[in-house]
Amino acid sequence: MGSALRGAAAATTFLLLATPFAALAEAPGYRLVVAPDAQEETVVSWAGERCEEWDVPDAPLRAFRDDKGEVVAFASHHRGRPLIGGDLASIRKSCAISFQAKNSADPAEFSDKSWIAATWTGNGRQVQALIHAEYHADKHAGACRFKDAMSCWYNVVTAARSNDGGRSFKTDEPRTLIAAPAFRQDVGQGRHRGFFNPSNIVQKDGAWYALIATTGGEGQKSGVCLFRTTDIKDATAWRAYDGSDFSIRALDPYREDVSQAKPCQPLKPLPTTVGSVTRHEASGQWLAIFHLGPDPSQGITGGRVAYSWSSDLKRWSPLQTLMVHPTMWSKNCGDKQRYAYGAVADPDSSSRNFETTDDEAFLFMSKMRVADCKVGPQRDLVRVKVRIVPETQRSTP
Repeated sequence: MGSALRGAAAATTFLLLATPFAALAEAPGYRLVVAPDAQEETVVSWAGERCEEWDVPDAPLRAFRDDKGEVVAFASHHRGRPLIGGDLASIRKSCAISFQAKNSADPAEFSDKSWIAATWTGNGRQVQALIHAEYHADKHAGACRFKDAMSCWYNVVTAARSNDGGRSFKTDEPRTLIAAPAFRQDVGQGRHRGFFNPSNIVQKDGAWYALIATTGGEGQKSGVCLFRTTDIKDATAWRAYDGSDFSIRALDPYREDVSQAKPCQPLKPLPTTVGSVTRHEASGQWLAIFHLGPDPSQGITGGRVAYSWSSDLKRWSPLQTLMVHPTMWSKNCGDKQRYAYGAVADPDSSSRNFETTDDEAFLFMSKMRVADCKVGPQRDLVRVKVRIVPETQRSTP
């Protein structure tokens, strides 16, 4: 599965929880485990490859094969720089910026800070992208009645496109909204609000899907909603699932009447943003990955990577734990590193967009150094080998 990575493997030990998979609803007869021979490997080193101090892996890995046969990937900060290589093992940082928002103080532009959150391409040259777009009202005079970033954070998901294999992306003006709250940024301040962190885009039965998290408010329940389009090249064609059909178009609260806006239906039991969705070829089931914070009910103090299965992207099995380790939400000042933004990808996937896996793949993550109980810019993109095994099979770390 791909060539060997450069750099020394870290001596990190992972705790596997062998929860019986048979208890899951609609169980496919498989479970996800860390491979017995797995060692953490560095894919992109902050110390050796950063283009500036805050050039960090700040989103889950998204990758595709371009029309030249190269792998183009993103796991970037708000200045979106591609990772390019012959395969997922050899991607290297380019310092050329593919996409960057305008730092606009006008919330109606949806262009304050933006991240390339998902990509999909049919031919390797024309690439469609979903953009995680943040508006930080605390950074703009008079825009927020609070001073802290979380209380002033307003988020939408917009669209972008590339005609050069992901080397540059463009947007329509005004920005096309994929997912947005039915209220403006000055409503409900005091918490982060809106739609956040799209999963990767996957194709199923002639349509394309993405899972997008929302913190809810003003009639919208919090959770994870499913979005679909039947025309991937038309960003205006995305619709959210209402519980029975894909009927909900995102309304622009600055340009449209949102009084009749309908909420999307959160999917149970998905708790928060989805790191990745991939289809396991042997079972035909969809595998969703989550990076979660502490869970005192399970005795998990630092955080964990969890997963869920689905046959149709609408109904999901109860969460199971893949590994326990400190995540970016850990409060333990003794942490030496924390992890976030887990995403599964198989270097051998037959999909141009790495939508599928066989029984062996890799969990890609952002590894963050902790100093004085804080996470700073020192972050590497790392990976760990994982396997999908029959539920009756047991493996040891």
